[in-house]
Amino acid sequence: MIIDFHTHFYPDKLAPRAIEIGTSPPEANAFTDGTRQALEDSMRRNGIDLSVGLPLANSPENVAGINRFAIANNYSPFIMLGTIHPDSGNKTQIVAELSQAGIKGIKLHPEFQRFKLDDSRMNELWNACIEYDIFILTHAGADIAFEPPFQTNPKQAAKLHQAYPEMKLVIAHFGSWGMWDEVEEYLIGLPVWLDLSYTPGFITPERMATMIHNHGVDKVFFGSDSPWRDQATELDFVRALPLTDKERAMILGTNAAAFLNI
Repeated sequence: MIIDFHTHFYPDKLAPRAIEIGTSPPEANAFTDGTRQALEDSMRRNGIDLSVGLPLANSPENVAGINRFAIANNYSPFIMLGTIHPDSGNKTQIVAELSQAGIKGIKLHPEFQRFKLDDSRMNELWNACIEYDIFILTHAGADIAFEPPFQTNPKQAAKLHQAYPEMKLVIAHFGSWGMWDEVEEYLIGLPVWLDLSYTPGFITPERMATMIHNHGVDKVFFGSDSPWRDQATELDFVRALPLTDKERAMILGTNAAAFLNI
């Protein structure tokens, strides 16, 4: 089984605008048209069995509608996460409603949503996620759509884990995109999960394999960041890593299946 732990798609009417915005940085590309059907087609071509869909609210007013979209699309071959905004009121109620609807996690993006991981507005969310056994998947590190200084870094992510050790924390882009020295210093070896999205071409296979071994192969997920990256290219990168066949199989799907209890 192959599970892509980091994908995006949008309502058909909104997908063209999402792709337009997402490809506005000169170095950005899109490899699907941003719709569910296009991502399913990509999955089929590449032998990917399931993808985790990551919605994102850019304002508290959009949270309810985006979560309705996530719940409506939470069926095979997708496992959808919900979203929340730092300025959302009654975060505990939102988490409870997502849990009741069968949503297993929440996606956050501190750059787009303009908050830091130690923001006191988020404390209610962290506690609610522990109470309802909802995991957090957060962007961390640099982002080509934004200028430094960035909202997140490995030290902040490590502090979040230390403050809320019972919360299941998945940190995208191998711990913090482009901050590999700090990832090694602060995150490698902690009981947090890392996805590999948007990393090919930005870290050598040899260094990634060493960091994976030091962190624990069982705490690493394959992720592509489709449509912003090509699922085929991301898969080829993982398959070419200097790992054993068993380790590659764990990263490509076994770890995610266990984590998601599927």
